[in-house]
Amino acid sequence: MASVGHVAIGMAAARVYHNGRVPPWSSMAAWSALSLLPDADVVGFPLGVLYGDPWGHRGATHSLTMSLAVGLAVGLTARGLRRRFGWTGLIATAVLASHAILDTMTDGGLGCALLWPFDLTRYFAPWRPLPVAPIGLFFLSLNGAIVAVTELVFFGPLWVLAVWPRKGELRSGTMTIGAVLTALWAASLWLISSSNAARDEIVGFFLREDTAYASGFSEEVFRTITAGESDEEVRRLIGPPVRETWLYPPEDAPSTPAAERAVASLPRGCLILSFENGVVSKTFDVDVCKNLGVEAGMSTNDVKGRLGSPSESCWQYTWSPREGLFRLRMVCFMGRRVATLFRRWEK
Repeated sequence: MASVGHVAIGMAAARVYHNGRVPPWSSMAAWSALSLLPDADVVGFPLGVLYGDPWGHRGATHSLTMSLAVGLAVGLTARGLRRRFGWTGLIATAVLASHAILDTMTDGGLGCALLWPFDLTRYFAPWRPLPVAPIGLFFLSLNGAIVAVTELVFFGPLWVLAVWPRKGELRSGTMTIGAVLTALWAASLWLISSSNAARDEIVGFFLREDTAYASGFSEEVFRTITAGESDEEVRRLIGPPVRETWLYPPEDAPSTPAAERAVASLPRGCLILSFENGVVSKTFDVDVCKNLGVEAGMSTNDVKGRLGSPSESCWQYTWSPREGLFRLRMVCFMGRRVATLFRRWEK
């Protein structure tokens, strides 16, 4: 989930903490920062921590155990500052737990390790109306903007709750403004959340999408795919992809005598291959791949015969014939098991 919804939770929590009074901006900023804290796990990416690792994104920092531990620490800090220990710790724990629970309600990525360290299973909620947000700088894209706007609508009431005057402070006309805002919010919420399909249709209409789908692909079935399913099961459910990317990390390079001689004076391995409609369309290190007997036009079976199965791969089921805006639907695998699902807008 993008930061927009988590910030709204923090601002609303600040108002609750101040017993319904409009909180100072410093308090709203502090509680919003706490609400965002579980996403500090993204610092692990440049350090080599994988998404699906226990300490990867949406892993340990998104667990209920961590929420309770950090909430307790915040409460103890508050007591040291002569603030209410129990009240502060309770709200802090709720704010942190809300982060993980809301992330389980997104429509992509991996689920959250809610029960870490007792169980490393990544969980999703049965209702997933929120679009998953791109990570890092990828958020500064059209897809990131769509996610942010969606969350602004979903969490609009919390933004208003944080700053709305108390009953005795209402000015003339405030109630009318409130009624108008409520009507606009309800209409916007209906438009974007009646279903994920409805939201995509609305966005696609206004942005003039150009999406083509692989034969046999079904959006409804794609939504049922979860992390851990095999590549054979994915192929059975939604058919063959139109494009594939196979990755062979250096440690996975073939070790036959012929292959070792072929790459003796070259960088190790034929690392990345792209396929379209079942044949190689591009090799990212032409010389190395050619010396291993792999070149454009070869089938996936021929490549497996020379290099074996890839340790990582991504299957793409949609594209844009006119290279315009389209709905990206892609499944990525680690060890032939679903690791990540991508549902976003691309251009």
